[in-house]
Amino acid sequence: MSATTDQIFARSPQPLYLQVAAIFRRNIQLELWPRGEQVPPLDTLVETLGVSRATVRQAFGLLEREGLIHRSRGSGTFVSQDLPRMLTLTLPKTWAESVAVSRILGDTIMLEGRGDEPMPHSLGMECPYRSDGRYQYLRRVHNTDTGPFCFSEVFLDQDIYREHPARYRSSPVAPLLDQTHGKELSHAGQLLTIVEAGADSAEVLHLPLSTPVAEVRRYACIGDRVVYFARLEIPTRYVQIKFDMMESS
Repeated sequence: MSATTDQIFARSPQPLYLQVAAIFRRNIQLELWPRGEQVPPLDTLVETLGVSRATVRQAFGLLEREGLIHRSRGSGTFVSQDLPRMLTLTLPKTWAESVAVSRILGDTIMLEGRGDEPMPHSLGMECPYRSDGRYQYLRRVHNTDTGPFCFSEVFLDQDIYREHPARYRSSPVAPLLDQTHGKELSHAGQLLTIVEAGADSAEVLHLPLSTPVAEVRRYACIGDRVVYFARLEIPTRYVQIKFDMMESS
């Protein structure tokens, strides 16, 4: 193993096979390993990366389960001709975009719900508006056909929640809030930070602890009071941020 590669692997707390799988996955995404073509031989990868044959095989097993490669006894390992569609999420910049994005977060599975809760003492972002009163707490995971995609925690004004409790428990909150109270909303803010996945989110998103995730914190107000606060964690490989670089300020 070269000193440079050794240092790169040593910097990460992730198991070695996950780091190697990330390198292989990136080679496929960049088309350094083209669709339908054979990947470099096992011995070449072992020598290049300075890892064991078992580590490379573990990485291949992970990519095979993801549908990125297929292995054929006696023929070698090949990049899949029909690669699975990589779901991406363009982070919203307005409340309307947030509502639209929430509609594509996939199926939701309720992990926990508690009523009559106070808002967290700190929202973890700048918010000059009141957050007193009682809230319904909703904790859930959003899934697509490729697996868990987003972990979310939401605090919703309890009176608003009680208008449609069944609907709020089974669907994304922002679209329903916008449908029922959109004309009353007066302020909204959002903060994006790259953080490390904690125990709760790592478990439900099937990630190793400390994997980088995009943490989105978002609030919406009626008048000068926060009626909705959400914290979402999304694996960074799914996240895109798009800007019009020539848009007038």
